[in-house]
Formats: sequence, structure tokens, C-alpha cells
Amino acid sequence: MTRRRSSLLPVLLALGLGALCATDAKAADIALKAPPAPPPVFSWTGFYAGVHAGYGTGDGNAASVDPSALLALFPGVNNATSTASAPFTLGVGQSGWLGGLQAGYNWQAGHMVAGVEADVSVSGIGGRASGAYALRPVFLVGDFDNYTGSVTVTQDIDYLGTLRGRLGYASNNWLLYATGGLAWAHVKASLDSSHARLTNNLLIAGFPGALDGHASASGYNLGYAVGGGGEWSFAPRWSLKAEYLYLYLGRQLSLSIPGTSMPASDIELHTLRIGLNRQFAP
Repeated sequence: MTRRRSSLLPVLLALGLGALCATDAKAADIALKAPPAPPPVFSWTGFYAGVHAGYGTGDGNAASVDPSALLALFPGVNNATSTASAPFTLGVGQSGWLGGLQAGYNWQAGHMVAGVEADVSVSGIGGRASGAYALRPVFLVGDFDNYTGSVTVTQDIDYLGTLRGRLGYASNNWLLYATGGLAWAHVKASLDSSHARLTNNLLIAGFPGALDGHASASGYNLGYAVGGGGEWSFAPRWSLKAEYLYLYLGRQLSLSIPGTSMPASDIELHTLRIGLNRQFAP
């Protein structure tokens, strides 16, 4: 019995030693394996370009209409008894769509992102306002005719653009930013008046001469833009953005026609845009 136990001892020792070696080898394999690589961190650095669309509103110029000033254009009128509608003001409220292209470059350091962006938009932002009035000039020899008149004010922005800096905070594929810089626009404005003559209760259109008027002006205006927005990268190298911009576009030229004047005033717009960007390698 003693001899049998002594014969099993080497076998048991060999089995234990083998198990110990296997455990040590497995532990060594685990120690040698590198930890899994962390997922890549999204970076906003690089060039980008894209498209945008949006809507803009603003307050346009206001025209002052004084029908009584037209009475002085009638030769021989008796101003003491002639009558006209009271003076009034026509204000132009602007609104409409816009759409275009943008391109820029971002630099990211940690969570901070700085960049520059330029954009250009075709615009349907504009407004029109009209008002009517009546005249009854009384001449030295009697009261012959009554007149009706109307005046129309228009102001339109054909296209506009900005060149802005951007500064924001990034959290992986999200970016919130403030922006500001130069803004420009091509602006058009016009004043028009037309009149008709009432004689014996008959309407005769196209009354000629000094009462009708037209004046217009157009050109490039320069100002500034400030605002902010957010951008979300929903796929590799693709992102969506939403942005608000306030644009001050300088002053429109003054216009005048007989009985109506539109003084120079500031042009201001509030715009909301959404855009799609494609990122490129730095």
C-alpha cells in the first residue's frame, strides 16, 4: 500500500505542475494583449462647403405722402378752398426666402473651434405698400374736376452675402457657435404715383403731366452680420446646421416724387437658415 502511494506521487506532481504552467501561460497571453483602441474622436478641423436655405424679415423704408402738396401744381388753383386727403405714411415691411452656397474652414483645439465662413444667397426678400388719396382743386373760375391718386413704395433685396468669423464649443460631433463679420446686399427701391381725373362722375384714366411720378434707386449696400447657430455631424464628413443672423445693411438712398418723399433709412434683416455641409480633409 505504501509502495502504491509512492508510485502515484510523481504523477500527481506532474499534473499539478502542468496545470500551473498552463495558468501562467494564459495569464501571460492576457497580459501581452493590447487593450482595445478607443473609438476615434470626431474633429471639426478642415475645409467644408455646402448649401443653405432660409427666410428673412425686416423693416424697410417709410414714405411720407402729402396730397395737399400736389395742389400747388395746378395753375390758377384757389388754395384757400381746395381740399385733399390728409397726409399719411406708407411703411414697407420686407419678407421672403433666400438660398445659396457657403464655404469655410475650421480649426479645433480641444473643445474650442474657430473658423471663417463666406456665403452668398439669392434673395426674394422684399416688400410693397400702396395708398390712395383724393384731390379737389378749386380754380378761380370755379370747381370743375376731382382727382384720385395712388402711390406705391417697393423695396427688394436681389442677393446678399457675408464674410464672418466663427467661434464655438464642440462636443464630439456637436458644435455650438457665435458668428460675426461683414455683410453686403444689392438693394432696390422705388416710388410711383398715378392719377385719374373725375369729370361729371366719369373716370378718365391717364391724367397727363406733373401729377404722376416715378423715382428709383439701386446699388450695393455694406454693413455687418452677427448671430449664432449649431451644427451636427450626422455621418462621416456630413453635417446639418441651423443659424440665425441679424444683418445691418446700411442706409437706402432717399427718393422723392411730387407729393411723396422717402427719406434715407436703415435696412435691417433677421434671417433664419438651415444648411447642409460636406467636410473635406484639412
